[in-house]
Amino acid sequence: MLFQYNLTKLVIILNWVLALLPISFILGNLVINLHVLIFITLGCIYLNKKKIKLNEKFPILVFLFFCLFLIISSIYNQVNVEKSLLFLRILIFYYISILLLKEKIFNLKIIFNIFSITVIIVCLDLIFQFFVGYNIIGLEVQNNGVTSFFGDEKIAGSYLQNFGFFLIYIIFEKFNKKNIKNEIIKSLLIALISIAIFVSTQRMPMIIWLLFLIFYGAVFYKSKLKNILFSIFILGIFINLFSSGNEKINYTSFYKNIKNMINSTIIVYQTNKDEKKLNEIKNFLIEQSLLPEKNLDFVKGSGHANLFGNGIYIWNNNKFLGIGYKNFYAKCAEYKLLRCSTHPHNYYLEILLTVGLLGFSIFIIYLIFLILRSLQSLKIYWEKNQKEKFNLTLIFFINFLMIFFPFKSSGSFFTTFNITYTIIILALLTSQIEKKYQAGRIV
Repeated sequence: MLFQYNLTKLVIILNWVLALLPISFILGNLVINLHVLIFITLGCIYLNKKKIKLNEKFPILVFLFFCLFLIISSIYNQVNVEKSLLFLRILIFYYISILLLKEKIFNLKIIFNIFSITVIIVCLDLIFQFFVGYNIIGLEVQNNGVTSFFGDEKIAGSYLQNFGFFLIYIIFEKFNKKNIKNEIIKSLLIALISIAIFVSTQRMPMIIWLLFLIFYGAVFYKSKLKNILFSIFILGIFINLFSSGNEKINYTSFYKNIKNMINSTIIVYQTNKDEKKLNEIKNFLIEQSLLPEKNLDFVKGSGHANLFGNGIYIWNNNKFLGIGYKNFYAKCAEYKLLRCSTHPHNYYLEILLTVGLLGFSIFIIYLIFLILRSLQSLKIYWEKNQKEKFNLTLIFFINFLMIFFPFKSSGSFFTTFNITYTIIILALLTSQIEKKYQAGRIV
């Protein structure tokens, strides 16, 4: 009886630990790491008492091979070996999360509710800061725009893009009765997220959010599309009434930059291969006082075409085993390229650079496995009219697609913020599709 009582208390604690994760993302990397450590520790205690094992090991094994390639690449390049070994904690986090979710010890609706409350608070805070100049705890607007609780880090839009679909799920669950009042509330709440992402001035999260929001509406075109389209109409009204000329230029220039991105990336790559031409550009920049000579070897910057071109050039010299864990900036400096950064601002390019073709192939196999299994699960849930399972799996699948959307600029895949959120989504999705299939049936 005591054993069962302790296990019940442990389950309650684990539910709260998972539910409060979005708050840790606001508080920073140290808190996220402590939060994950607590989750892993409590999860291990629970699994040890219950003697639970994973039935289907393929996704974990593939992820393990990816981690091993990361370590091998780091050892080969003699860089950040200890940090690459510490990355194994992410594998443990993934494994524990899948097992716990498979056990169905989590009340997902409660977790969704707490995730959603956090999203609403950040949305309201961003909009309040946009109009007033400071947020509800007194943080003023930064030079890089409104950032809510994130201070000088411009990640509020990414945060809402990441967690926003949990609120979307709750909106349609809570206001499911067909009446005018509910229709208006649904549209306004959806618009709240979109407006908050817009005022964050993070262009890529805004575009990704709207793209997949419309995709979600198209799947439920009979019941949800009209609310989503009306919410976008409300967003349009807000932009026309309250956005400044600079914000409109920010988004329109982004479209122009996207059109030129491929050509610019090719030009940078070809310039890097031509040492004489590269030196001519450096000398010109020095003469124009645009590039201080003392920083000639590595100039920090965020020009994505430059970073993509630099990344391709560096990978071309390290094709098979990559450059090792978090080594992009050092390699860029070693080759004396222009506009270096800590990462190349694209997940696929960063992973290709880090672990080379061999590790990247493992990564792609893993993604293809999840995509195919997700689609198969969605098809079966749809055919069996299992609406709740279908909707949950679709929410996780959309989040997965947003994370690994190939044509977006992004932060580093290996940062604590990004990799922890990614593992949460991967575990949630894997737990929904972690089944064996026979003749169109889940068994």
